[in-house]
Amino acid sequence: MRDHGDEISDYDLGGLADGAFTGGMETSAGMLALGSAVLLDHPETWKQLAAGEADVDAVVEELLRYLSVVQVAFPRFATKDVEVAGQQVRKGDVVLVHLPAVDRDPSFGACPHAFDPDREDKSHLAFGHGIHRCVGAELARMELRKAYPALARRFPDLALVRDTDDLDYFGSSIVYGVERLLVRPLG
Repeated sequence: MRDHGDEISDYDLGGLADGAFTGGMETSAGMLALGSAVLLDHPETWKQLAAGEADVDAVVEELLRYLSVVQVAFPRFATKDVEVAGQQVRKGDVVLVHLPAVDRDPSFGACPHAFDPDREDKSHLAFGHGIHRCVGAELARMELRKAYPALARRFPDLALVRDTDDLDYFGSSIVYGVERLLVRPLG
């Protein structure tokens, strides 16, 4: 930004700030709740976070891949005819990408539908890609890298009240999340 500050208008800068701070609130809240649910379903990882023994970066990147809280990338329009995976896309066609499907591709190795912080391939499209990549991606990563270990340290004996299959998920939203996450102390 420092080198190219004159290339962006105040209006566009305001839009970027709005996207990072207000647009990122629902996604970060969704990631914190859903990620906590996943971690509580994996008590070894939760205990490692509480003890400061987990690779927090690996845990966060795997949660981002596994959850992909933004379900559909913004629509794109094909600028020319192209074939993608045997499917013809014509110039002007609307193209939508279902991010959870991409992030569960079998190329991620064994069991792409399972949470595995030790997974070799840490890549994902949770924040999009290229010029359309989320402007708040690094802020979100920073929040998650701080929040999960802090939660685990503060509440090392936490458990879900209900199974993750029984949670109240958002009904109609492009952001994957839960209405509430009920927890209790173990024991």
